[in-house]
Amino acid sequence: MLGRIGALARRSAMYTQSRSFGIEIKQVGEWKGMGNHEFSWGVGFSLILRASQVARMASTKVDSEEAAEAIDDIIIGKGLQRLKEIKGFAGIERYFCKEHFDYKVVVTFQGLDNFKKYMESHEKDMEDKFVEAASHSTDKGFEFQNFVSSKFGSFGGGQAFRALSVDDFTAF
Repeated sequence: MLGRIGALARRSAMYTQSRSFGIEIKQVGEWKGMGNHEFSWGVGFSLILRASQVARMASTKVDSEEAAEAIDDIIIGKGLQRLKEIKGFAGIERYFCKEHFDYKVVVTFQGLDNFKKYMESHEKDMEDKFVEAASHSTDKGFEFQNFVSSKFGSFGGGQAFRALSVDDFTAF
């Protein structure tokens, strides 16, 4: 992974040096109206990634496919129409592992500003749906995480592969 990040950093004009310990994320400016964030880890390395999309993931465990479908009915069935009305809403994806019964739903927004507006004024609407859906979870709740989101590969246009050097075997 570090080889890929290093290759991206070598090709990026936004590469900076940093002396931070642990992982640190901070906003460092704007690029074409989208938030840029600096990700730092280890000693002496950081990389600025463009936050063109920001995603909020909710995850839980269920005990059956029927429970996952019941959660879908609540979160996607009742929440999708409301999400479509929010400025910058990019989509919702659901992941379900039939082997381990992990359930994840990811709501994605275009740009950091749209995500912040969602969190400030619309998250409560969805929170009520997650509370209702938690009754179908073996955990009786959801764990939430926020991510800077990018799509790579042929569907996303192959940006990741073009950014890496041709001689970087970790890219293929």
